[in-house]
Amino acid sequence: MVSLLRKYQQSLMIFVTAMVIVAFVWLYNGTRLDKIGVDQAFRVYGKTLSKTDIERTAKRFHLAMALGLRDLIGGLSGGVYDKTQAFENFVWNSFVLDHEANALGISPTNDEVVEAMKKLEIFQTNDTFDPLKYQEFGQTVMGPNGISDAQVEDIVRDELRLRKLLDLIGATVEVTPEESRAVFTQQHQKMDVSLIRFAVADFAAAVQPKDDEIKKYFEDHKNTLKTSETRVVRYVRMELNEKEKELKGKDRVAALQKQSERAEKFGQALLEKGDFNSIAKANDLKVGVTLEFAEAQPCPEFAEVTQATAQAFRLTEKEPNSDAIQTETGFYMLHLDKVTPSRPLTFEEAKPKIVAAIKDERGHNALVSKGNETRAKVQVALKAGKSFADAAREAGQKVELVPPFSLADLESEQGAAAEIAEKAVELGERDLSDFVPTNTGGYILHMDKREPVDNSKFKKELDAQLASLRNRKRYAAFVQWMQLCRKAADVQSLEVARPRRS
Repeated sequence: MVSLLRKYQQSLMIFVTAMVIVAFVWLYNGTRLDKIGVDQAFRVYGKTLSKTDIERTAKRFHLAMALGLRDLIGGLSGGVYDKTQAFENFVWNSFVLDHEANALGISPTNDEVVEAMKKLEIFQTNDTFDPLKYQEFGQTVMGPNGISDAQVEDIVRDELRLRKLLDLIGATVEVTPEESRAVFTQQHQKMDVSLIRFAVADFAAAVQPKDDEIKKYFEDHKNTLKTSETRVVRYVRMELNEKEKELKGKDRVAALQKQSERAEKFGQALLEKGDFNSIAKANDLKVGVTLEFAEAQPCPEFAEVTQATAQAFRLTEKEPNSDAIQTETGFYMLHLDKVTPSRPLTFEEAKPKIVAAIKDERGHNALVSKGNETRAKVQVALKAGKSFADAAREAGQKVELVPPFSLADLESEQGAAAEIAEKAVELGERDLSDFVPTNTGGYILHMDKREPVDNSKFKKELDAQLASLRNRKRYAAFVQWMQLCRKAADVQSLEVARPRRS
């Protein structure tokens, strides 16, 4: 529970959900602190920071995610998509935020902190602050993870400090209707495109490596042609039964808590050097045994529990027992039975892989060559006044028509459709793209036409469009400002004397 909110809520009932537990476990362990070198000392703004200082700030990233502090996460992560880079930015920019907010005298009041906390989505039911959900967070996240009242208050206060800085820096940002129309057009204008598609499999199928080529490849790549290390593990599961899996809220968490206690008891017995099978029998748990499996090819038992496979490949003969592995419905415990080390492949074992590698490499080379050759022929024909379909036909290719679309139509799309849309945006009317390689082949894209923008829709959405664009420009200005402040912070890694090995 957070002390400031405690002043406003004298009586809070206990109400917890499993989703918060699972989400926070994932978030809290999702990024390793050694990515930013917490075993080192650093100097920021001329002040030396210890490992503890950095580690404490690093863990705030996960707390911010658990609370859903989007402004703080987005502002301090620098708007990057790479998780490791976002994590690192958050840590160092947290020190920048503290320094700059103090310099500008930005300090939200206790009342502002309370109101902000009551408006967090994680504490809402029907758009109203729900004290039960607030208590849920205290019971399932703060307590088990050693998070204090002050830590939660501080991170919400940082969210408010960042918003105030965002308002201050973004106050001079202006967006014109012309800018808004340009963005609206890019997002909503329908595009009619067609393409010539190539499949790498068609080119790879024509490649027939000779025996001497296969042998040479084997000799040149002996060091990398190896089997995968495989393992066999025993495991026990402590899971909700079918009836308990239907439970919600505090009833579900109570059932999960019982399984958690069983896992803790089992793990404690293992620490006392007990036998895995004997402990399982004493606790009325069935022991399962996997077939041999590689890390890249998980066994069926762990297909839905990716962390179990990762744990299995961290086990050693000296430390053969895993920690409890949590899932949405319970816990796994693993014991290492057997390790089959990686070994060099014989020529006969490697041959199928070598043939596939040669076919793939030459197939891709032939694909790219054919794609570029076709593109050149089509371009010449287009300049001569021929249609894209006729030009493709002369080059021996078929044209594939794509239904009209806009970027807004594909906002939730991923993969090939999104890639084609992004490439199409770069093309002008009647333009031809370069040959674009993909994982499965490649394509050449032609912009047939751009359809007129719906002016009535633009006018209807103008205010919302202006607000959205203004907000994005505010964030862009803030990120630029933060980058300049980060340089001024002069983050330096310090050499730390390490004890000599005896």
